[in-house]
Amino acid sequence: MIIMEIFLYIAIFIMGSVFGSFFTLAVYRLPRKENITYVRSHCTSCNHKLNFFDLIPIWSYVFLGGKCRYCKEKIRSRYILLEIFSGIVFLLTALSLKITTYSTLNEFINLGFIYLFMCAIFIIGGIDKEKHEIHDGTILYGIFVSLAYGLFNAFRGISMKYSLVGFLSYSLIFLVIDVTLKFTMTKEDLPIGFGDIEYVALIGLFLGFGLQTISLILATIISVVSIVIQRLKAKDSKINVKNSIPLGYYLSISTAIVIICAPMLSGIAELINLSMI
Repeated sequence: MIIMEIFLYIAIFIMGSVFGSFFTLAVYRLPRKENITYVRSHCTSCNHKLNFFDLIPIWSYVFLGGKCRYCKEKIRSRYILLEIFSGIVFLLTALSLKITTYSTLNEFINLGFIYLFMCAIFIIGGIDKEKHEIHDGTILYGIFVSLAYGLFNAFRGISMKYSLVGFLSYSLIFLVIDVTLKFTMTKEDLPIGFGDIEYVALIGLFLGFGLQTISLILATIISVVSIVIQRLKAKDSKINVKNSIPLGYYLSISTAIVIICAPMLSGIAELINLSMI
C-alpha cells in the first residue's frame, strides 16, 4: 500500500500547487477590485486570454521558459515559487497530521478546513506584502471558515473556549495600543493598523489562544530578523517602520509554520492556555 500513499501525497502536492496558482491570481486582482471567479485569466502585459495549457501550475512556467506564450513578456518568478511553496505547505501539513489512505472521514474533513483557512492566510499575506493592506473580504472569509471549523470541532467534543479567548484577547490589547498611539503618532508611522488587529483576531479564532500566542511570538522574531537584514543592506540605517514591517505577511508565515508544527506544539499551547485562563 506504499504506492497508494505516494499517490495520495503527490495528489496533495498537486492540489496545493493549484491553490497556489489561485493565490497569485487573488493577490493580483483583489486589491484592484477585479473578479476572481468568472473572468478568465489573462496575461497582465498583453491581456491575451490564457488557455488551459498556459495555466497548469509549475509545468506551464517551466514549459514556456518563464515567458508569456503570446507576447514573450517575462513572467514574474513569484508565480512558480508560490505554486511550489503552496504544494510543499499542503504536503507538510498532511504529513504532520499523519494523513494516510486509512485516515477517517473526520480526519480528512479536519484537513480540509485547515486548507480552507490556509487560503485566507496566503492571500492576506500576499496582499499585505504587495500593498501593505489587509483585505477585508478575505478576513470575512476566514472568519466564516473559522466559525464553521469551530462548529465541526464542537460536534467532536472540542470546546471553542480557547478560540473565543484568542479572538478577543490580543485584538483588544492591540486595539488599545493602536488608539493610544494615534494621539502621539501620525497614521503613516503607526506600527499596527486596524486590519492587522482584525487579522490577529482571526488567527486566534481558528488556532485558539495558545497556538495564536506562539504564532505572534514567531512573527515578532521573523519581523525583527527581517528589519536587521534590511538595515544591514540599506545605505541609510533609518528605515520607515510601516514600510518595512508588513505585519500581516509575517503573521501569515508564522501561522503557516505553527499549523504545520501544531501536533508538536500542542503541549506548549495547552500550557499557555492553562496559565492564562
